[in-house]
Amino acid sequence: MSRSKRRGHALLPRSRGEAGEPFLPEIGQVYQVNTYIYTFGTDPAPERPALVLNVPSKDVSFAPIQIVTRTSQDVAGVPHPADDSLGLDKDGVFSTLGSVEKHLWRPGNVQLLGWLPEPYVSRVIERFS
Repeated sequence: MSRSKRRGHALLPRSRGEAGEPFLPEIGQVYQVNTYIYTFGTDPAPERPALVLNVPSKDVSFAPIQIVTRTSQDVAGVPHPADDSLGLDKDGVFSTLGSVEKHLWRPGNVQLLGWLPEPYVSRVIERFS
C-alpha cells in the first residue's frame, strides 16, 4: 500500500507566542484558536479560525466566550470565501458553535486574524444566535 500524498492534519498547534494574561475579545473578530481550548482533543485539527459570537461581561465570572469555527470541508453552515486579509487561503464554512472558558482566552491559545466583514458576520450571528 502506498501512502496518500495528501497532507494530514498537524498533531500540535503552532506556537502563538508566550502565554499571556486572559482577555476578552470583541464580537465579529476572527482568531486562530488552538482547538484543545474548546474541544479538549476531539477536533482532528490542532487549530482553527473562529469567529467570536458572544462575549460575557467582565462581571460574569463563569460565562464562556462563544465562537463559531471555520472549516474548509464541505459541511452545512455559513459559506465564506478565501480572504487574504484574514490569512484564510481557502474557501470555507463557519459551521460549528463552540465555547471557550474565559481564563483560556489568552495569548498562546489565540491569535487575532482580524474582523470578519459584512455580510458574513451578520449571517453567522443570525444562524447561530
